[in-house]
Amino acid sequence: MKKRISFIITYHNEPLPLLDECIQSVLNLPLAPEEREILLIDDGSAVPAPSFDSGVTVFRQENQGLSSARNKGVELAQGDYIQFLDADDFLLTDAYWQVLSLQSQYQPDMLMFGFTRAIPRKENKIKGVRHYSNGVEFLLTRNMRASAWGYLFRKSVLSDLRFHLGILHEDELFTPQLLLRAKNLMVADIQAYYYRIGAHSITHQADATHKRRRLRDTLFVIKELDALAKTYQGKEERALRRRVSQLSMDYIYNGWSLTHSFREILSCIRSLKELGLFPLPLKCYTLKYWLFAPTINSLCVFL
Repeated sequence: MKKRISFIITYHNEPLPLLDECIQSVLNLPLAPEEREILLIDDGSAVPAPSFDSGVTVFRQENQGLSSARNKGVELAQGDYIQFLDADDFLLTDAYWQVLSLQSQYQPDMLMFGFTRAIPRKENKIKGVRHYSNGVEFLLTRNMRASAWGYLFRKSVLSDLRFHLGILHEDELFTPQLLLRAKNLMVADIQAYYYRIGAHSITHQADATHKRRRLRDTLFVIKELDALAKTYQGKEERALRRRVSQLSMDYIYNGWSLTHSFREILSCIRSLKELGLFPLPLKCYTLKYWLFAPTINSLCVFL
């Protein structure tokens, strides 16, 4: 029987109390059992995820990475809509219920919402809602947060789209493509997801090899989105070009923040120049972009 929401939780060696908290946050939602399914994808954990009471389906696979685990969840999902969660995070029940109320009322292809790293002390109500006729309109006018757990989306919008295997920053490649397919979109101004930065978060790993991989995989995403942009015309192409420019600036900026090496910055710039993506276009995409792009472009004198 078709479910309303499939909650796909990806698990790999997170502490079991945090996993319990994540699952309980879904069970606490005022959804009838027939309206939801909880899919727990154990991606080869050293200590396998335990079995749970009825209402949680556990699928165990050999360690293949986050993208593979999410793709398996999509394959198994029976819901009209999908919500991803990381096993060490959780939903803020009252806030997320308001998100579900919007989904039930308007039934958009995608419904984005905010996150927090601290439990709100005050009543957490929606401050505003923005409607977009499609995801392209959003990409053309708004700065995108790529995290796949930051939105609820209609499964049918996916078609053949899946997460790319074997890379970091897979959300940066997945989410823009999902937005291109969304025919209507809502953005709710509410913090409905609790994001916990763990020791194994990709942004917190200090290993030099890992840092180089982050930069390499960011460049891979840029190349893929740039190639995809060339297959479009009009608004879709402009929307992807905007995102590629933003990622290109982040790529150079992170080259410095991760390595503190001027040589690494120049290496990043050369890679982008070979793709025809440098100098960066001087556009007022975001305040950060507007402030840093001219400075970054001035570094061309060192090439």
